[in-house]
Amino acid sequence: MILSIPKAKANLDVALINMPFASFRQPSFALGILKSALKDEFNVKVFDFNVTFSEKIGVDLYDKISTWHIVDLLGDRLFAEMLYGNNIPTFEEYVDQVLIGNLKEHKAPYDKPGVDAHLSDELLKVQNSAGSFLEEISKVVARERPKIAAFTSMFHQQVASLALARRIKEVLPDTTVVFGGANCKGAMGLEFLAKHPFVDAICLGEGDTSFKKFVGLCLEGFDLGGLSKVDGIVTPMNLKSEGEKFSDHYRHVLEMDMGSVPIPDYDDFANIYRKRRSDSRVKPRLFFEMSRGCYWGQKKRCIFCGQSSETLVFRKKNRGRIVSEVRTLASKYEGFSLCASDESADKEMLEALADALSAFEKKPEIIYLQVRPDIDFGLLEKLSACGLKRLEVGIESLSSRVLSIIGKGVSVLQNIAFLKGCREAKIMPVWNFLWGFPGEPVEAYENMAKLVPLLTHLHPPNYAGQFRLDRFSPCFEDPSGYGIKDVSPYPSYSYVYPFDDESVSNLASFFTFEYQLPQNCAEYTHELMENIFFWKEIHPKSSLCFSRDEEGLIIDRRSGEGEWHIKLDPFTLAVCKACSKPVTIEAIALSLSEKGFVEDEDKIKQSIINLIKYGMVLKEGEMLLSLVTEEEVMP
Repeated sequence: MILSIPKAKANLDVALINMPFASFRQPSFALGILKSALKDEFNVKVFDFNVTFSEKIGVDLYDKISTWHIVDLLGDRLFAEMLYGNNIPTFEEYVDQVLIGNLKEHKAPYDKPGVDAHLSDELLKVQNSAGSFLEEISKVVARERPKIAAFTSMFHQQVASLALARRIKEVLPDTTVVFGGANCKGAMGLEFLAKHPFVDAICLGEGDTSFKKFVGLCLEGFDLGGLSKVDGIVTPMNLKSEGEKFSDHYRHVLEMDMGSVPIPDYDDFANIYRKRRSDSRVKPRLFFEMSRGCYWGQKKRCIFCGQSSETLVFRKKNRGRIVSEVRTLASKYEGFSLCASDESADKEMLEALADALSAFEKKPEIIYLQVRPDIDFGLLEKLSACGLKRLEVGIESLSSRVLSIIGKGVSVLQNIAFLKGCREAKIMPVWNFLWGFPGEPVEAYENMAKLVPLLTHLHPPNYAGQFRLDRFSPCFEDPSGYGIKDVSPYPSYSYVYPFDDESVSNLASFFTFEYQLPQNCAEYTHELMENIFFWKEIHPKSSLCFSRDEEGLIIDRRSGEGEWHIKLDPFTLAVCKACSKPVTIEAIALSLSEKGFVEDEDKIKQSIINLIKYGMVLKEGEMLLSLVTEEEVMP
């Protein structure tokens, strides 16, 4: 469709574009940084078209789509016909095979919503509205006549971004179209560029410096040949001749000096929010950044981690910069919740965050922060007092043997102690329970099935199921070395992209696989799965804690069938409290002696046997951990 646009001198250098189905509750972190880096030298604006579309179809339906099981590619499929027409299977086929799960690879996990006729009709209406939406926002961009249109492309928004990019190129052929983000890494980005000729360039890695240089050269009049020489930028001029295999040996750029990365500018999104403040369902949030990479991952990668190895290099801002950035954003965008973009925050970063928040009488709410389960528990309480409500944590399993196979570097008792610490600090931990790792021991799952009923007072996993094979993960990069074979993109990709198998494989982020040696996950995880269902059901009314009103009384509500009162003698109570964190029996004895108990080790062991019998203490090897929480609950 040819749009009628006013003949006016270009008044915008760079249009930064965020498309559906990125969350409408937050601005793009990447575009916020890019705007901040560019705004002093260029005329730049962020277009949050994801917000526009959420208002068009309704926030509840938008939420359902944007949080749908990611391997189904629902957000991409809803815009695919606007880009590829009838060259892909029909939407009805997609719903039947992928969303409903008649393809075995897309069989619904326990947390995947069902698809009834009503939802199917709603989704079809969304797809049918995509054309008018694209026409509307094309006009918005065309009126600005940007010299550069830059798209951030994360999951669920690749195809919508491409559909708009093509329309922009048709109307403004002199506008340079560039893409960046997770969908542009490695072979994905190169294939993506080769298959979509209306895209002029992609940014392969972190674009803080390279994109600014690209913008400067582009506005000076450099052609694609000149722009292709910018480190981290790939144009069609870089691609090898047809028939040659794509190479990943392009220049990736990492920002090593984190102090030079600007504080994000979210003004465009904030202006939108101020206009729609009346919708109480929309609690806005924004991201800040303390580091990039992963301090554990650069030592030992988890075998399913989908972060590319070069981006795992750990780099962090100093304490002063963290404090300054958090305080600046929290003050400037008052009323927004805060989210940390970090892969994993270390102790120094968490202390700086607590310092930054301590200056506010009314603490900004922190709803996303990712940590390892072996962090200092004292920091949990400190951060809770500073507004922390929710933590993302990489627990993944409750078996030390499985954790060792994964490469997590923690034990089951450390994981459980973390969940216990979160309950005591009134912080909600968000975590996944994963299985299906090649070579994992079946007996580990029998043991975990028995363990779960003892943990119902602690927060259950958000997701439980087989691990996902992601591009860039060690399992993907060396499948035979990790005991898997027949790696193939999820079938959903063929319902979105009309390309040959090799091209689709290059575009894919998520893959299916088979085991080299037979491994029946569904069979050996069945009892564990059933117990996790029970855990989720019973958790809201479950507790295991010391009584506030009666010394030595423990209240146990973990069974879902009333409550049990267990009275401990002073010595056994002291033993129980001495293993509030994972400790050895020698450490317990030392703690008891400091409290005036002079008893031999045999008596300590007998107390531990009794506590284990009642499911109040766990033992693994030489380590012991009490499950009883320190919280005020009436008997």
